[in-house]
Amino acid sequence: MVSFEEKTILNTVTRLIHGEDYRSEVVNVINVQFLDFCVSFFKKIVFAKLNSSKIDLDWYRDNFISNQRLSSDEVAIYAGMNKKTITNMYGSATKEIVLNVAENNFEYLTHLISDLGTDGTETLNIQIKIEYNNVSVELTLAESLLVINALATKKIAI
Repeated sequence: MVSFEEKTILNTVTRLIHGEDYRSEVVNVINVQFLDFCVSFFKKIVFAKLNSSKIDLDWYRDNFISNQRLSSDEVAIYAGMNKKTITNMYGSATKEIVLNVAENNFEYLTHLISDLGTDGTETLNIQIKIEYNNVSVELTLAESLLVINALATKKIAI
């Protein structure tokens, strides 16, 4: 069985040989990578709930920002940054710089989000509900905004 990635490479080469536009194949790869990321991200959140973890900003920090098992690329994405932006801002994207910038950006985002209730938006509610194998988890406004931010950053970074 041919994987999607192999099929995309074959389609791209075929299009190039025939002088056709191959950019739709690139868009397909971007979409598949993004959707794979989304599903994986959501599963991590549900699995945490299965393990009776409290899903809150501290949990998010422990699992997606301060987690030593994640690459610096992953940490940056989960904190709402990407390596290209970090490189442009700081002239480098060493692991130390990326992790520091990610932590600082996460702190900034959590402060912005916590201030939402003080600016007249206290009646605004966004709630993401993720369900997997009959277990569901509902994210608060703050958690939902962090997830949305990470997803948007990942789409841009692909």
